[in-house]
Amino acid sequence: MNPLYKELFKEITLPNGTVLKDRLGVAPMTTYSGNEDGTVSDEELMYYNRRAGLGSLYISACIAVSENGLAFPNQFIGFDDNAIPRLTQMAKEMKAKGSKAILQIQHGGRQGQPALIKANETVAPSAVPAGPEKPIPRELTNQEIEAIIEDFGETTRRAIEAGFDGVEIHGANTYLIQQFVSSVTNLREDQWGGSLENRLKFPLAVLKKVQDTVAKYANEQFIVGYRLSPEENNETSVGYTIEETKILVEKLIQGGIHYLHVSLFEFKKAPKGAEQGDSIVRILADQINGRITFVAVGSIKTPEDAVTALAEGADIVVIGRQALIDPEWTDKVRQGKEQEIHPAITQQMVGKLDIPQNMWNLITSYGMIKVAES
Repeated sequence: MNPLYKELFKEITLPNGTVLKDRLGVAPMTTYSGNEDGTVSDEELMYYNRRAGLGSLYISACIAVSENGLAFPNQFIGFDDNAIPRLTQMAKEMKAKGSKAILQIQHGGRQGQPALIKANETVAPSAVPAGPEKPIPRELTNQEIEAIIEDFGETTRRAIEAGFDGVEIHGANTYLIQQFVSSVTNLREDQWGGSLENRLKFPLAVLKKVQDTVAKYANEQFIVGYRLSPEENNETSVGYTIEETKILVEKLIQGGIHYLHVSLFEFKKAPKGAEQGDSIVRILADQINGRITFVAVGSIKTPEDAVTALAEGADIVVIGRQALIDPEWTDKVRQGKEQEIHPAITQQMVGKLDIPQNMWNLITSYGMIKVAES
């Protein structure tokens, strides 16, 4: 192994005492490939097994905690006990090479798809559509909010029963939890809206329910993570800033999370409007100051990128697109064969990467991955 990359393979201990064997992981990526009944498909099992050696922290695609929160066609579900047998197989595949299997739990909110939901409607903190041609969501009642919080707990119970090593609460990427945090999407005037303190009540209530469920059904080794978008990407309004995120981070740490996962397209990104200065990763790393484990993602393609992200302040780096392109990325770095890492998918590699067909069709049609000439 190149000595420059030794830092990537150092052990790290999470706040609950769980030891990870390296500083690498797999980012959550939507597969669009579950069975019609919402259970995990054979294609997905192959996909997760193929990438089991990429890092110790292996985070799944997001699973819907409520029927009215389905956000993607063929998304797998966590709101039915009938899903547990296939989730058990999925956890087994994710752990096949020693990784910790983390189930990302999510509710789509206004980003849901009415056609996938029995009531043919989306729900959200307030009746604010996601765009000019998007459906207007129905504002959740207090009783429905409490029910969704319970759903996060029940999905956590199912994750524990299925053998996952932890859950990641999905508070990022404009889904329901972020919708409660944002003053743009949360216009409520009750206990769940208005002030920042009130807007943070929903994610903190979800965290508490998850923690209570873990205390009841799992042991102290079960991992609870939280993913957030550090600032709101909204072209027409200000939304929340990194300063508000720092308040949420402090409350999450006090609430007992084991790791914080910051969702970024580029790990070197500075806060919005900043011409120079510290990156978002550095700002949050300085705030966290070693109290919990800090996970970063965003355009990490090479081992040099990964080492740089650690130097920027991350404790663990997770790879996304590169995990699709080269499932043997980590093995090559460990064996000193980093020059053999594939920067792109060549024609000869098509059909040999265990990427589910629906996922492949979408990522190539969106231009997320381009097939290179060999």
